[in-house]
Amino acid sequence: MFDVGKCRLNEILVHKKISQVELADKLGMKKQQINAYATNETIMSLKTAKNISNQLNVHIDDLYDFVWSDKQ
Repeated sequence: MFDVGKCRLNEILVHKKISQVELADKLGMKKQQINAYATNETIMSLKTAKNISNQLNVHIDDLYDFVWSDKQ
């Protein structure tokens, strides 16, 4: 079973040369919400992850490190 690990959004934004503010504007979201995802304060919903990955042209799985866990 997988657990959601570290959000990789900041790394992707740096690589794509896009700011959190620019991404928020493109998605019609608040910059604070993008920052909450990027700093691991909040885990994004599947819908949000899909919209962000589409906007950044990355696979949805690239947004987080997924960690294998033996717990069930």
